[in-house]
Amino acid sequence: MFKNIKIQTAVIMLLFLVYGCVSDEGNYNYEKINELEVTGIQEEYTVYTGDEFNIIPNIKPTLDDGTNPDRYEYKWVALNPAKLAIEARTTIATTKNLEGVLKLPPAKYNLYYFIKDKVTGINWQQPIITLNVVSSIYEGWLVVGDVDGKARLDMVSIIPGIPQPRIINDVLDNSGSTLKLNGKAVDVECFSTPLPGAVIYGVYVTASESGTARLEPDSFAWNQTMNIAYETVGGAFPTNFGIDFMKPVPGGENFLYKNGDIYYFNRTMGIRYGLPQNKVDLETKLFKAAPFIAETGSTGTPVFFDEDLHRFLRYSYSKGNCSAMPPVTASPTVLDWNNTNCNLVYMTNSNFNLNENFAVLKNISTGKFYLLRFNTSAVQTYYKEILNAPDLDKATKFAVSPDAGYLFYTVGNKVYEYDSGTQSAKLMLDKGSEEITYLGFSKRGAKIITSKLILGTYSTTGKLELYTVPPVNGDLVLESSYSGLCKIVDVSYRVR
Repeated sequence: MFKNIKIQTAVIMLLFLVYGCVSDEGNYNYEKINELEVTGIQEEYTVYTGDEFNIIPNIKPTLDDGTNPDRYEYKWVALNPAKLAIEARTTIATTKNLEGVLKLPPAKYNLYYFIKDKVTGINWQQPIITLNVVSSIYEGWLVVGDVDGKARLDMVSIIPGIPQPRIINDVLDNSGSTLKLNGKAVDVECFSTPLPGAVIYGVYVTASESGTARLEPDSFAWNQTMNIAYETVGGAFPTNFGIDFMKPVPGGENFLYKNGDIYYFNRTMGIRYGLPQNKVDLETKLFKAAPFIAETGSTGTPVFFDEDLHRFLRYSYSKGNCSAMPPVTASPTVLDWNNTNCNLVYMTNSNFNLNENFAVLKNISTGKFYLLRFNTSAVQTYYKEILNAPDLDKATKFAVSPDAGYLFYTVGNKVYEYDSGTQSAKLMLDKGSEEITYLGFSKRGAKIITSKLILGTYSTTGKLELYTVPPVNGDLVLESSYSGLCKIVDVSYRVR
């Protein structure tokens, strides 16, 4: 019985509804509204971040006489589905056309195009567009330098499958990074395992006022907590702390140098930057370290030089201090480590001869120059006076070839190559009116990268050149040249 009552009630209600609809026919005035027909937009786009990207829609309204040019509001919104809602949405334009440099980080986005008719209040939306943003900073040479006296980070970007590298000026702005470099350019460095935990690659850039900052390696994103001050024990550095240079060591180690002090990091041993390490185990006072570190790797003995007492010192990461070098008997072919009577002009670790260290010294008494080589066990392998090297006393930059062990140095606009076997130097390059601003070899990357002599020059703009170094003092062979850069101060290769 209840079932029948329910059925009857439902039928009656349905009749009322039908009747109501029929009886209301003609009570409403239906008016056409302004509709938009939009063409010229593809379903999917692929673009490199930092590239010029344009979408020019063709919009045909059905009821618009065109007398009001401000009738519509526009909005282009990119949404990254892989991010949290609060971070996923980015408004990239509020104009009819999407035009300009795209600064979104690499990802696959849903791109939305909204139009609002301000007269009718009606909103219109284009079907979702797929936007693939690809990294234009995948791999290549990072160069930090100055433009009009201000620091700038540029990149020679090498993209797989594209034969011609691209020059990216101001790569931080180009990639949408929030990091702003202030002051003059100081240093750029790229290396693996820079931190404890999940971060497996570090890109660090330093300017004199903004300090040293780590960039997210794939997008160059940055926030305040990525300054190197946050990588210390107990806030040992001020927030804008800036290094003079870094010396990363394979195996998760790194040295920082700043104004005669050296700091140390070891990922495996859980050692973070803290107190200066330029102290001797049996002494209380810090010594002033020369601005060179023979970072001989986790299996060797890192070596510093004491500028106060003109001596070499070996460093122990387990003790966090230095000790005297093994005693040797001085002779014409052996240097007394602990009493050199020399100033250290240059020192580096090279891939030559299983990671030998090279040191150029100037005798305080005689003014003569000497070349010292020693291995990772702090055993001297070569010590002789440097002869037949023109204007060596005026040299400003040095580098050591990893293949032949040649010592390169610059004097003004000239590059010389010194062969310790023949004890003579050869003029390799004369850059004429160009200023030489950088000389070096990369310690990281494939052999095709690490074997090249890197030269930075400047005339009206900066230029990066890569040279092959032939054996037997053969002439340098220019392999690559990239112009239109900043006035180069430092160079590092971003490997993959």
